[in-house]
Amino acid sequence: MTEEKLYTISEIIKDAGIARSTFDKFAKANNLRPVKTEKRGKKFYSLKDKEFIVKHYISGKGKEEKEKFTNHKAEKHDEIVELLREQVQQLKQANEQLVHDNDILTDQLKAKDEQISAAHQLADQAQKLHLGLERQVKVLTGDADTPVVDGETSESDNSVSSDQKSAEEPTDAKKATHQSWWRNIFHG
Repeated sequence: MTEEKLYTISEIIKDAGIARSTFDKFAKANNLRPVKTEKRGKKFYSLKDKEFIVKHYISGKGKEEKEKFTNHKAEKHDEIVELLREQVQQLKQANEQLVHDNDILTDQLKAKDEQISAAHQLADQAQKLHLGLERQVKVLTGDADTPVVDGETSESDNSVSSDQKSAEEPTDAKKATHQSWWRNIFHG
């Protein structure tokens, strides 16, 4: 009696051109059992089982299934590539919109900065005018006892040159009349 040659799973899947998982599914679906199993779990199949599997995947229904799966993979790949291209295009458009929005916001921020700068200049001018008016009121009223305003010292009023003082000081009679006239208006 001659001993029949046995084949490992690796040899069978290599000849059939299939993956191990495909072999396992096919063997389970067709109730194929190994003829021999070694202690370490290596399984051996008969020549008849090998020819059945190889024939199924090389020329039979398995070939059609294999091609269908392979084509399906290619179709899936093409779909994925197209989907990714669309996503890239959408991201580019979103990026362009963000850049545009950023430019608009930057321009608006510059305009606000200019408005703030102009407002500061106007506030400075208003403060200077206010201080100038207060000084003129002091000079006209001759009131030296008015409270000192921020940034103004009592020395600044007294630092007027002597020429200006003599030109601004009216004679004693005029001064008395001038003060009484103002007193009549404000205290009368």
